[in-house]
Amino acid sequence: MLVIVDEAYIEFARDTKIFNSLAKPLSDTRVISLRTFSKAYGLAGLRIGYGVMAPEIADILHRIRQPFNVNALAQTAAAAALEDEGHLEKSLEIIHKGVGFLQNELTAMGLETYPTQANFFLVDVKTDAAQVFEALLKYGVIVRAMGSYGFKTCLRVNAGLETENVRFIAALKKVLA
Repeated sequence: MLVIVDEAYIEFARDTKIFNSLAKPLSDTRVISLRTFSKAYGLAGLRIGYGVMAPEIADILHRIRQPFNVNALAQTAAAAALEDEGHLEKSLEIIHKGVGFLQNELTAMGLETYPTQANFFLVDVKTDAAQVFEALLKYGVIVRAMGSYGFKTCLRVNAGLETENVRFIAALKKVLA
């Protein structure tokens, strides 16, 4: 049996109590930690990430992976991203500021937001979120209705650039009016 630790959003975490498998690695060789360059590093289109695991597990996975599954451009971009700490810090600053702004604005509108350690969060819009999602599309704003997860009145909202965050709030106010 293997235990997979998915840490796709770990760079966004501000809570120092959040488990970080690379900061405090487990000695159990059955644990595999997975990370991605898609989120905080902004390389989603390149489909690149990495796993930290025991050499014997890596050897098995290497034998069964498809050939040329990660291209040279993606590998070069990922290596450059690891070197560019300034870009990562700036990205995290923008996202953290954006999450704070959005949650404050939504709370001021009387809506409940839920805590997050990622670049997105849930907001309860107190009505059918699927209808709100559809209405927001008419303003060019894309969020995700969470009905398929059992949260019929919640939207998943990603923080973006300041102009995008302001646009979302303005559109949501019109939709909910």
